[in-house]
Amino acid sequence: MLKIFFIAVTLSDFFPFTVGLFVYKYFDKPLRIVYFLITTSFILSVLSVYYAIVYKNNLWTLHIYTLVEFFFLSLFYYNLFESSVFKRIVILLMVIFTIMVTVNKIFLETIDKLDNYSLTLSAILILIISSMYLVDYLSKNLIVRIRDYRFLLTITYMMYFGGNIFVFALSNEIKEIWIIHNLIHIALVMIYIMVFLWQRSARTYGG
Repeated sequence: MLKIFFIAVTLSDFFPFTVGLFVYKYFDKPLRIVYFLITTSFILSVLSVYYAIVYKNNLWTLHIYTLVEFFFLSLFYYNLFESSVFKRIVILLMVIFTIMVTVNKIFLETIDKLDNYSLTLSAILILIISSMYLVDYLSKNLIVRIRDYRFLLTITYMMYFGGNIFVFALSNEIKEIWIIHNLIHIALVMIYIMVFLWQRSARTYGG
């Protein structure tokens, strides 16, 4: 039963992927980057389940997703930031991440092992970038609208990666801890769907 739950959570990106497919025309550039992330995530999830069932080893899909997730979210915030200083910081963090992950893959975590170090590093850097954006956003917006996807996704990412740091760091020692990641992922999927539907409403009805 638990295995079925894990598979269902893994494939849950199907829902925001499908909703986004119908409302994609209402997205601006940063939100389209998020949708590309979800699309890639869904494709890798399907491959992950397939390889887990047929070949019993799907860890390579997780390695790819770690890279894809970090770079897509970095690009998301790069496009949201207006300041050239913040944009340069994002680029610098992308370079640092690339170097450290490359070293990690060569000397520490090969593709047949769970990439805990890369996952943890990615989560920490995304937390840094999203926190920077939240401070920048609040300094420019005295009134915060909960339906503003820039604010809502930033808060969601901070909670998602903040919660997952402990999961990634302890997953080799405590296998059952992945249930926390799955529950957080379900919450993220629900937020994506809400954001997409609200975006359509805002563009169509002006609210």
